Parts: sequence; structure tokens; C-alpha cells
Amino acid sequence: MASSEMVHVLEHCRIAPPPGSVDGKSLPLTFFDLPWLHFPLMKLFFFYEFSHPKTYFVETIIPRLKHSLSLTLKHFFPLSGNLIFPLDCSIPEIRYKDGDSVSLTFVEGSFDFDHLSGNHQRNEIDFHPLAVQMSPASTTFGPLIVPLLAIQVTLFPNSGICIGFTFHHIAGDANTFFRFARSWAFINKLGGDATLVESLILPFYDRTVVKDPIGLRSTFWNYFGKVKFEECQSQLSTNSVRATFLLRRAEVQRLKKWVIPQIPKQSHVSAFTVICAYVWSCMIKARSRSGEDVGENELEHFAFTADCRTLLDPPIPAAYFGNCLMGGLATTKIAANSIREAIQERVRNKGEVLKGVQKWVSDLKSLNRMRMAAVVGSPRFEVYNMDFGLGRPKKYEVISRDRYFTLDGCKDNEEDFEVGLSLPMASRLIPVYNNKDNDIVRKNKMKIVNDIVTINIVANFSLIMWYE
Repeated sequence: MASSEMVHVLEHCRIAPPPGSVDGKSLPLTFFDLPWLHFPLMKLFFFYEFSHPKTYFVETIIPRLKHSLSLTLKHFFPLSGNLIFPLDCSIPEIRYKDGDSVSLTFVEGSFDFDHLSGNHQRNEIDFHPLAVQMSPASTTFGPLIVPLLAIQVTLFPNSGICIGFTFHHIAGDANTFFRFARSWAFINKLGGDATLVESLILPFYDRTVVKDPIGLRSTFWNYFGKVKFEECQSQLSTNSVRATFLLRRAEVQRLKKWVIPQIPKQSHVSAFTVICAYVWSCMIKARSRSGEDVGENELEHFAFTADCRTLLDPPIPAAYFGNCLMGGLATTKIAANSIREAIQERVRNKGEVLKGVQKWVSDLKSLNRMRMAAVVGSPRFEVYNMDFGLGRPKKYEVISRDRYFTLDGCKDNEEDFEVGLSLPMASRLIPVYNNKDNDIVRKNKMKIVNDIVTINIVANFSLIMWYE
């Protein structure tokens, strides 16, 4: 629940699927799920403009959201359930029983909607009142029971609404989460779930489609099962700032034109590759220019994940509920080429996406985490099409770890991109953020530095990306 000092709770309830609509069921964790067992909870926020008074919100919006969430959970019932740790220390499972429910809280806040939903610099602590806390794990002389989802809807009277999710990654990847969120929005907008059923986009639950001929599930459990499970309430930083930068299509094309000649025998490079290389390079340079001791031979690492549903042999359904991600890792000082090669190695060779995965855990353990960056999100999730009947979101935010950045499609033009950053040392930022239209390349002349795409810093960007 949000801080009681900044919000007024209008209603707290628990929402379950309609009575009798779902039988009790269990989902075993696969080797795709286990790496996320100890991952911090994800916090995602959708901001919507809403010019109506509180009475309309209470009398119309709240009942509609509660009803539509119940109908949605009928189809996404595991999110009402819990992660169960058996007493015999065997591999946990996701279990739903009749009556299980999701925490849903409605609050009223008095803070500035336009400030929180902007692209400019905002203190991450400003998001604390919007971030619902997951109910604590519980055990009473029985198995450890861990909830998977909690939701808070915050009203900014006559200004806007924020729908915030706290989500345990063990339940599923972004594909799974956005299918759930989009289904809820769809049902809430149309007032029922009949069309959802007819459209055949319901989740697929048969986990036998995930083949494990070499025993990866046991291998991963031998590692992750030895780590004590702690409450992974992902607390928002009190010493970080957030900002969103826009990359226009034309700017991405200019990056591509520069990168392609640097990569022999390649006539194409993806937007994902050049954007990630560009941001990664900026982060590396910024740390060096901020005074951080970075040795000449120090390797830098970049991590990304790939959805494996269509890459497995045989492929599994796109609507598969759960995690189906495999990690890729680029290690080099030449960012674009390294990311391109990592993508090709991991996802371009269909049927070999799991090659060498047995060494994945040991490889990650050996890396210097202070020299690793990662990307979260993807433009293909079309986050700005999440319409609950309130129109398109004004802003989407996802809280992730330091040294991670988010990459999503842009609200105003689907061919443009948003890069979200959360960085420590707020006192070190300078007023380049004051312009709310933070276009990275348009406001900073590109140039080449040590074979890496970077920015003509003008003594600005290195301070913006200063890591402690």
C-alpha cells in the first residue's frame, strides 16, 4: 500500500475470479522460471489523463475496474494464486485454489500528475506513493506462501489516474504480464470477456511443451534453491532520479548509417542493436568521465533477454503463460558489433537458442557486476496501446535496477523510441533535463570516440549518467 502520509485510501479489496469459474490448479516451475526466483519485484505504472471529479471515479471507475479484473483473473487465474515452497524443500510451484485473490487498492493523492507523468527529471522517491507493496510471504507451520501480484489505482482529482502493478517475475515474463494487462484493459473497456474468448488470445498453460532433455531444471534448482528466499520487495531508491529520452526514427537511421560500415560483411543492423549500443556506450563513457576508475583493459558487459517461444524446436504457443526468456551477453568495448554478434549467436540460429545454457549461471557469476548494463522492455509490447477505456496512456514507467535502462515504443509515433533511465547521485545532475523534450541525438552532436558511438557531451551527459 502507498505511504499513508501522501495518499488517502478510498478502498482496499481483494479480487478473485468469479466463484466456481476456475478449479484449483498448479503450475510447475520450468528451467525458464527458476532464474527469476530471487529477482526484485517489478513495478510498472500507466498514467492516464482523467479530468473527472472524485465522485465519478468512486461511483463509476472503481466498480468497473473491480468487475473487469475479476473477469480477467478467470482467464489468468495463476496471478490470483501464490508461489508455494513445499516443506520437503523440493522445487516450488505456482498454485491456485478457489478463493485466492489479488490485492487491489484505490487511493487519492494530492501530488502533481503532470510532474510524475513527464519525461523530465523526477526524483524516484516521488513514485513511492504510487507503488503498492506486495502482501508479505506467510507461513504458519506449513509451506511458505508468496503472492504474485498486487495493484494500486491512484486518483489525481480532475487530472489523472495511475494504474500501478507490483509483479513477481517468477509468474511470467513481459509477454505474459502484458497479455494479462492488455486483457484487463480490453475487458474493462468493452464491459465483458466474450470478445476476448472469441479472439483466441487466452493464455496457454500446458508446461509439458517446454522440453528439458538435458536436465536444466535440476541444474538451475541446484543453484537457485541453495539461496535463501528473502522478501524481494523492490524498494524505490531515495537517492535516484528518473528521466526519459526520445530517439526519433531519423536519429536511429543516422546511427545505423554510421554503424554498418564499421561491421564488415553486414548490410543490416537492427534498431534494437544500435539503440542499445548507443546507450550502453554513453553509460560507459559517462562513468569514466565522472571520475570512476575504469582501466584500459576493463571489459564491459551488456545483458539482454530474448523471447524463446518461436525460437525453440518445436516452437511453443505465443500465448504460453510463464517465463520463456533466454539471456544474451555482449562483452567488449565495441558496443554495436558485440551486441549484434550476441543476438546472432543467441536468437538467430533457430533451434539452438539453448546452446551452452548449462554454463549460463557460472558465466554470470564470474562477471564484474559493476561493469554490466542491461536493457528492459521492448517496443513490440506497444505499451501506449493499453486502453482501459480512458484513452491511451500519457506515460508508462517501469522501475528497474540501477545500470538497467528501459526501451519502449514512443507514444506519439510508433517508429520512435523511449529510453528510460534511473540514475543515482541526483545532486550531480545539471539542468539539461529542464527541457522536457529530451531527444538524445537531436540535442547532442554525434561523434566517434574510441570506436564507440557516443555523444558530444558538452560537459552535460557524463554528469547525467554518473554512477556512484
